[in-house]
Amino acid sequence: MTKQGLPAPIADWVTIPELYRDPFPIFERLRSEGGVHWVPAVNRYLVTSYDAVHATELDQGTFSADEEGSLMIRAMGHSMLRRDDPGHYAERKAWQPALRPGVVKKTWMPLFERNAERYLREFMDKGPGADLVWDFAAPYAAENLRAVIGLHNATQQDLQRWSQTMIDATGNYADDPVVWAKGNASFNEVDEALDEMLAWHVKHPDNSLLSNLLALPDYQMPLAAIRANVKMTIGGGLNEPRDAIGVGMWGLLTHPGQRRLVETNPDLWDAVFDETIRWVAPIGMYSRQTTRDVVLEGIRLPAGAKLGICILSANRDEKIWKEPAAFDISRQAEGPHLAFGKGVHVCLGAWVARAEVAAVALPKLLSSLPGLSLDPGNPPEAGGWVFRGMTRLPVTWSSTPTAAPCKAPPSIAIVGAGPSGCYTAQALRRTFPDADLVVIDELPTPYGLVRHGVAPDHQGTKAISRQFARLFEKDAVQFIGCTRVGTDISLDRLTSAFDAVVLATGLHQDTSLDVPGTTLDGVHGAGKITRLLNSHPHEVRPAPGLGTSVALVGQGNVAIDVVRLLAKKDSDLTDSDIDDDAHARLTNGLRTIHVIGRSMPPTAKFDPVMLRELAELQGVEHIVHGVDERDLAAATDPRSAVVLELLRRPHTDARLRVEWWFGYSPTRINDLDGNRHVASIGIENKDGTGLELKADSIITAIGFQATAGQQIVDVDDAARESGRIRKGLYAAGWTRRGPKGTIPSHRSDSRQLAETIQADIAGPAHKPGLAAVERSLASSTSYDGWLLIDANETRNAASGRVRRKISDLRELQIIAGSALSLSAVEPAIPDDAPDDPPANATEGEPVNVVFATESGNAELVAEELATHLERTHDVRIVDLSDVGAAAIDSSRFTIIVCSTYGDGELPTRARRFHEDLLSARPDLSGLRYALFGLGDRSYAQTYSRGSEILDETLQSLGASRIGDVGRHDAAGRDLAPGVAVGWIKKVFESVPASDGPGR
Repeated sequence: MTKQGLPAPIADWVTIPELYRDPFPIFERLRSEGGVHWVPAVNRYLVTSYDAVHATELDQGTFSADEEGSLMIRAMGHSMLRRDDPGHYAERKAWQPALRPGVVKKTWMPLFERNAERYLREFMDKGPGADLVWDFAAPYAAENLRAVIGLHNATQQDLQRWSQTMIDATGNYADDPVVWAKGNASFNEVDEALDEMLAWHVKHPDNSLLSNLLALPDYQMPLAAIRANVKMTIGGGLNEPRDAIGVGMWGLLTHPGQRRLVETNPDLWDAVFDETIRWVAPIGMYSRQTTRDVVLEGIRLPAGAKLGICILSANRDEKIWKEPAAFDISRQAEGPHLAFGKGVHVCLGAWVARAEVAAVALPKLLSSLPGLSLDPGNPPEAGGWVFRGMTRLPVTWSSTPTAAPCKAPPSIAIVGAGPSGCYTAQALRRTFPDADLVVIDELPTPYGLVRHGVAPDHQGTKAISRQFARLFEKDAVQFIGCTRVGTDISLDRLTSAFDAVVLATGLHQDTSLDVPGTTLDGVHGAGKITRLLNSHPHEVRPAPGLGTSVALVGQGNVAIDVVRLLAKKDSDLTDSDIDDDAHARLTNGLRTIHVIGRSMPPTAKFDPVMLRELAELQGVEHIVHGVDERDLAAATDPRSAVVLELLRRPHTDARLRVEWWFGYSPTRINDLDGNRHVASIGIENKDGTGLELKADSIITAIGFQATAGQQIVDVDDAARESGRIRKGLYAAGWTRRGPKGTIPSHRSDSRQLAETIQADIAGPAHKPGLAAVERSLASSTSYDGWLLIDANETRNAASGRVRRKISDLRELQIIAGSALSLSAVEPAIPDDAPDDPPANATEGEPVNVVFATESGNAELVAEELATHLERTHDVRIVDLSDVGAAAIDSSRFTIIVCSTYGDGELPTRARRFHEDLLSARPDLSGLRYALFGLGDRSYAQTYSRGSEILDETLQSLGASRIGDVGRHDAAGRDLAPGVAVGWIKKVFESVPASDGPGR
């Protein structure tokens, strides 16, 4: 039955009036019940879950747009929206020239600006109480659309009438004859106007869609198709921007915090637009029909089944978005909305709508109407489910604008110099270029978890400290070391001196097991072991011996790090910064490591690449318990595949045995005859089968919590979500989220937090900042002090080590403090860009430097390349996380800088762009590019794989790569920006001057 699918549940409780009034509660219930239902009221299956909707959009072979008896075909004719490829592709390609991003920017944006000014003046003349939808958004969108199509013989009122009546007919599932009559009248009027204008455009070509269509040299669209596609464009091209304006303003006016964010940071208007059409998708539902029997989300659908693909519902799927019913423009790392569709039918007018709404209308409304608010005596209304938007939006505003106060640069203190603190400093520096920014840490050394938590044999991950160094060496961020907030200076004192204080102190203490025996001698936390191996000055030395047998509880990445470090011989640790004394003491006599985890391989928390790295160590035998070889062989996840490799290895004599216990949990830790020292650990599987493992030591790797005094203030759930503890006081990283997320995830959070802070301190900053607390910092150290420590450690590195870390706190303090009596210390980061411009590169050639990053290193490289090239080229920097495939500009030579993430994957923020490339499959035969990949050679099988994925895809679409692929090894000693600049010089030198980049 499972393979055949289940019959669709019948939602006979759904009614069309309820769907029109408020479909969201209905959709929520439908999603909770599976996401695919037969709904008698609309005589079709409704598809409501994100995954199901997305699946239909990417499989036109099974889910055809060419529906029999389509209401849209009846209302508008057989347009490209109701065709499958190849017929759809031919019409889409013909429709595209007037709607491309470059044309929108050059031709239509000036027009949108003029129309916005015109209809805004008319709107303001109506006075407070005017309806923002019908008195501004509708005429504005209609006037724009009239020009874009080229229907110069119609008025904007005509287009409004045509659009609304044909849209109503398209959604006429109640089969109302009056609706059909009005729609049919508009159908005929459009044909008459179009016939006249087609003849006109032959003689008077312009930039409009119709003129471009008629000028195509290799394709002549049939008249019936032109008529149908024009009607389709009138429908969607008017109601989508109109409703996005209405819903967007409704969202901002009812969410003052969101409004403040965008008023203080105009760069967020695109985020407002995307969140608006996610929150309430203007096109709420469209139809599809199955071409064969198919199972969708476990539901059996017969061939010929008519489907309603509910974008309104999919865009609020709880599995994709946190609090999907909330209007939140600061969403980060959540799923892409489906308002513009996916696959071959992705909206052609997306760039036009974004320009009309995000670039022009919404910003102009807020800037031109001071005190804009909802009319308290005339409440707004929304309606619709096939198409949804505001049906009423009366507003009021002040008659005269008030002058904006003069803003002074704010003062901001960040407590904690680890990854979250440094990423926050980066984001705040971009947001507040002139701010007084200081980073405070209790240690004289910056970088926190990077220095003392990342495994010492993973120098590629630690290399992110080079990126953070720029903050203190080039970006005028001040480092204050040896200062503990709560001891050396109170939090109240700090918040009274700075406009904003961000707590990024992290979580230091290992979480204890909740079983008897955890207080016995010989029980250690994985964090403690990692800090000992990283020479943390707060750990007690000498390091303990672990005995001959260790039981490690936990199977996440921290646990795998500890197992790998304990399993490595001294010769395996070349080019690390490991504490050799601690390593020797911990591993002396060690013969067996038991790794215990309650999860089975598919759901275990380790990254496959981590386990693969461990599996490659010589002299280590792996024994796997608790799994079935057949189950592992049948599984499709990469974790099971690696565990299967371990299981199938022959047993050999080895210096160390690692025994893996999947599906087991500890029950108690035992001593021997009451001696208060670990002797064994009891474990039990889910079936209740228990056994006892001999162990001289126990290591727990089950999470972290704050140490005494580390949690300076309580952080409630609201603060964890927003980052705001209270206005002026904020939390970042693990202080905010708890022990969740990786180093790169802190980067995404930091951007959102910077926006929150920007909104909160939008007024004139008036607090004195560092000057007010200098007396409390008499014993603090500086970044120059850290540079002295850094030079000392690297100078005294043992053979085969990159540094010998100083673990004595007093020694560190003395070295750092000595910087006060020395001349300025030279920074560690050189000027990577040579003075000479790239040879044989023609001046003035336009260049795009495109980056795909996870932790920010690729962005750093992109900025360096742009700085180096801008003297001789027109350079633009593009973040792939912000664009789709349509943003590729083949007229500009493109330099791509791409990192690698996880198990040889693209950075998470670049995957949407890559998916868009694969689905849209644009013709990139005119694109020429150079490629620079960032990776870590420690992961031999996946090194620089992220750049290779992009390279393969671009070449498959016809693009041409120029020169060799550049690569930077994060585990090496060379800085990525310097390597990249040297590489691009060679790329340009390899191209003859007559055939330079962009030619």
